[in-house]
Amino acid sequence: MEEQQGQDRTARSVVNAGDRMAHVVIVYLVAVLLTLPLYIIIYPFVPKLVLPIGEGIRVEHFITFACTLIAFIVLVRKFQTLVYIGLMVGLVAVTLTSIGGRYDFGDLYRDYAELLGSLRETASNAPLAARKLAPFHDADRLKAILRDSDGAVRKEAVRMATANFTDLKVAEDEFTMVQAFSIFKEINSKWRYVSDVKGGEYFATPAESLELMAGDCDDHALLMAACITAVGGQVRLVRTEGHVYPELLIGSAQRMERAGYLIRKLLFTKEVGDAPLYHHTDADGKHWINLDYTRRYPGGELMNERIIGILDI
Repeated sequence: MEEQQGQDRTARSVVNAGDRMAHVVIVYLVAVLLTLPLYIIIYPFVPKLVLPIGEGIRVEHFITFACTLIAFIVLVRKFQTLVYIGLMVGLVAVTLTSIGGRYDFGDLYRDYAELLGSLRETASNAPLAARKLAPFHDADRLKAILRDSDGAVRKEAVRMATANFTDLKVAEDEFTMVQAFSIFKEINSKWRYVSDVKGGEYFATPAESLELMAGDCDDHALLMAACITAVGGQVRLVRTEGHVYPELLIGSAQRMERAGYLIRKLLFTKEVGDAPLYHHTDADGKHWINLDYTRRYPGGELMNERIIGILDI
């Protein structure tokens, strides 16, 4: 009898351990599913944190994900009854719609993947205090260089604007945006970085940069701005603590979504792959996409440096 009771206790212990394990798996799975979309939204705003090991190890993204996951684990455990009820209702609903042939678990998976993809495509490193930025260093000098651009710059800008994507059928109000992307492709495929003289600051004219297709970041930004504005686009220059790069005005959230689709699906498919697209949203709600020389497609990842000035052209 005692032997039988011992076996029963052992069996119950195994069952209880299995139940606890299943409970832990469900809690962590739900927490991860909730963490992923929130993490994608907030991680661009996290300050850079580098450990001084070797060439430096960035850890801010890991810390952000871990903290978000832990927070959701605590919340899921606290409200586990509601979570289990929600899961059961969801499972029953999807099962019924799956039986009816309307919506199955494969559709649920694809919708969740598309949600994550859309969040990555529209991830924004927007400067939240855009109205409080410092004056843009050398602003008058840079504007003067752009004003003095000659007819040769316009002629080359037109050539570059029509060098790519000419067979793509787009709406009339998208012509300039697509032509700006063509200019980006032409310049960035040829541009080579060359530093200014040590201790000095030299701003090449757009005409000079067109001839050489080389220079530093501000030379590239001036050339890109001059060429895109020459075909009707609107560009601004963004200055960080150690860099200058151009941004193209896209406009509303709907236009930004359309631009993301064109870049990812039609214009720069091979270059983008599954990488996110980055843009800024200004204080008026307008969207600006990165055209940095360090990237092979519009909206490439931004350098993780604090923005200190923006110059509207």
